[in-house]
Amino acid sequence: MEETSTGKASRITPGWGMVLYLALGVAWVFVGDALLAAFADDPRSLTRYQTWKGWAYVLFTGLLTWWLLRRMHSADRRRGALESDVGRIGRYASAGVARVALDGRVLWADERLCGWLGMSRQEAGRHVFSALVPPSDMGWAMAQLERLRSGQIDHYQDKRLCRPADGRPAVPVLCTVSHVPAADGEPEQLVCVLQDIAEAEAARAALERSETRLRLALDGSGSGMWDWDMAQSQATYSQGVVRMLRYDGERLGASVNLLERLHPEDAVRVRQSVLRALCADRPFQETARLQCFDGTYRWFHARGMRHMGADGRPERFSGILTDLTAERQAQQRQRLAATVVDNTIEGVVVTDAHSRILSVNAAFTRLMGYTEAELLGKTPRVFKSGRHDRAFYEALWESLRGTGHWRGEIWNRRKNGEIFPERMSLSAVHDAVGQVTHYVCMFSDISEEKAQRERLEFLAHCDPLTGIANRAHFGELLAEAVREAGDRGERLAVLQLNLDRFKDVNGSYGHAVGDEVLKHIARQMQEALRPGDLLGRMAGDELAVLARALQRPEDAGAYARELIAAVARPWRSPEGLAVVASASVGICLFPDHMRTAQTLQQGAHAAVYGAKALGRGAWCFFDEGMTQAAHERLAMEARLRMALRQPQVDIASGRIVGAEALVRWFEPGSGRAVSPAQFIPVAESSGLIGPLGEWVLAQVCLQGRQWRAEGLPPLTLAVNISQHQFHLTDLSGSVAAALEVSGYPPQALELEITESALAARPEEARQVLQRLRAQGLRIAVDDFGTGYSSLAHLKRFPIDVLKIDQGFIRDIPRSADDMAISAAIIAMGRSLGLSVLAEGVETAEQLAFLRERGCDAFQGYLCSRPLPPQEFAALLRAS
Repeated sequence: MEETSTGKASRITPGWGMVLYLALGVAWVFVGDALLAAFADDPRSLTRYQTWKGWAYVLFTGLLTWWLLRRMHSADRRRGALESDVGRIGRYASAGVARVALDGRVLWADERLCGWLGMSRQEAGRHVFSALVPPSDMGWAMAQLERLRSGQIDHYQDKRLCRPADGRPAVPVLCTVSHVPAADGEPEQLVCVLQDIAEAEAARAALERSETRLRLALDGSGSGMWDWDMAQSQATYSQGVVRMLRYDGERLGASVNLLERLHPEDAVRVRQSVLRALCADRPFQETARLQCFDGTYRWFHARGMRHMGADGRPERFSGILTDLTAERQAQQRQRLAATVVDNTIEGVVVTDAHSRILSVNAAFTRLMGYTEAELLGKTPRVFKSGRHDRAFYEALWESLRGTGHWRGEIWNRRKNGEIFPERMSLSAVHDAVGQVTHYVCMFSDISEEKAQRERLEFLAHCDPLTGIANRAHFGELLAEAVREAGDRGERLAVLQLNLDRFKDVNGSYGHAVGDEVLKHIARQMQEALRPGDLLGRMAGDELAVLARALQRPEDAGAYARELIAAVARPWRSPEGLAVVASASVGICLFPDHMRTAQTLQQGAHAAVYGAKALGRGAWCFFDEGMTQAAHERLAMEARLRMALRQPQVDIASGRIVGAEALVRWFEPGSGRAVSPAQFIPVAESSGLIGPLGEWVLAQVCLQGRQWRAEGLPPLTLAVNISQHQFHLTDLSGSVAAALEVSGYPPQALELEITESALAARPEEARQVLQRLRAQGLRIAVDDFGTGYSSLAHLKRFPIDVLKIDQGFIRDIPRSADDMAISAAIIAMGRSLGLSVLAEGVETAEQLAFLRERGCDAFQGYLCSRPLPPQEFAALLRAS
């Protein structure tokens, strides 16, 4: 190796160097010998000259050797320095080098690469380079190698991984491959330079993570980035903005202008704010509605600022866009919730985790009497009523800790000291880690509810008027007592008390007085009860007593006498009015007579009729004969039939203008008539008066239609309505059904209502009569003059006819009082525009008196006795 003055190295091969040296030696010998032979004339000179020539050759070759060795030493020194530099570069540079044969064998590898591979150079030489540093795509690498060998490219690069043999993590490298052709006996080979890119990859990964975190932060916050390039008039939007605007594509077009999507109500305000931010260096911040790409408007909050260019003019305008729709909806819900809490009728208390009161609502201050300022920082212990023990509160807190809530009823104390019941719901509020942060209590005052519940409980078991057990509760307690008496072998009795003629008390003094008398009787009987006995109300004027642990049957009789005496104690009004009642008592014994609660009550009820047969204030035991008599009374309704009609005659013309339908009872077999005074009370007390009344109405209407179909003169048919039927049944419905089935005209049907029925419940009676009048019926007041209704009430009733009771007609003309009363009734009726009909007219003198006083019509034996339908029709044809 020789370096020229130009700095370039010239290489002389060893063969050519040997040839030059031999040529120089031959030339020196032959040329020197020829010259010596020419100049040396004697052998001694020749010998001397040859000696000098020899020393000169030695000197020359010595100098040449010295020069060559010096050059070699200098070259070695430079080569050592170069190798040292290369070594330092290889040691400290983040690159490794390998020479690789075309078949892939590693010919040589530097220390850095061997260090990455975790093996020595000798070990690396036993491997294939593609196995130690595999390409990412082998097919692509082979294609690049062909292009490299063909000269199309001078190198190619590929990201690879150095896989250490000792199990350490792989080292990411950038592999640069170049081609070295064969030369000077060196084979064709590849030089692979591997640059460590771990730090670059880590930096890129960190940048990607940072960008990902930024994107996630923006996405998580419901925000997106916008950037407006003012020079290019183009906008760029992040994916968050794309998502928030409900855009279907992957990215928004650069020409999309958010200002154009503003809600009309927000557009002017936001545009002005943008201009202020661009003109004056101040942050831009606005909340407005933008139209999304699905057509809906959503609330957004925009924050941004301008960026100045080198020329001092605004160059960019960028910022963050945040979707506030959910937040505003949550705020709206929160406002609504706060409004609900403030306006709810339930009291609300919020405390911290230590039960210190933080806030209360308006309902709380109204219910408890405290203001919020009086309670802040205090605990709910100030409301304790003292009615609950420690166990109650321990159970409450145990439920609260276990389930997070407690619901139930609790008694608390108001500020004024009043203790009242609450229905309370207490809930714990937890944070993200499950720790209790607050307690929320909601409660409502259930004082009225509990009072109503107690009233309902009372009504379910007690009679609302007297406060004693009602029929159902009495039956339940009686059944329980019967079971206990059967188990213990005891005797007990049911005593049924029926107040004698109590209807007369209501009729004479009114229902208000009757109610007071009933309450007085109940109190007197309760005082007379033995310990453990029970008193109950079965019906309006029927009471029952359960007598326990009787020793003998005679004890029940003695007990009955005591109860009768208690009932007989007079009731006195504040005005001094005294009312005395009496009772008939039926007695049924367990187990002597009956063995069940129901049959005991039935037996006692049947025994009452036996007591009534003995007279007022009597008592009677049950026996089978009494039961048979009760069955016969109940079967009486099945044998009732329409029997008679009594004509009603117009006094002026003498023509029959109507008929009153009368119900009669005929004993089977004998045909003996039973007075209505006997079977009507039975029908009323047994509840059969309703079905009986409906049947009578239906038969009268059918009979009237039949007579009209036969061509008989039209007339008005009158039907008596029982007080029980008037007040306790749907009279209007019954009449409508009868008229609809029969087709009889309503204006030809007259209902006769007693004066006492109208006076008992005047407002209710007025409503019933108005419904009947609306149906087109005529209304008559029967037995007028015997009741206690006032003229004021009479004016309010829609009445057509007044019927003078036959008790006022019977003694005319012998009784001046009856004549005066009858004349007054006739005059009153005419003054009110009502027709007046006299009942029980039997003599011509009575008829003459009535004609003289202006009475409109009469009925009685003077015209005809009550007749069966066929005979009445014949009478009508003959008139």
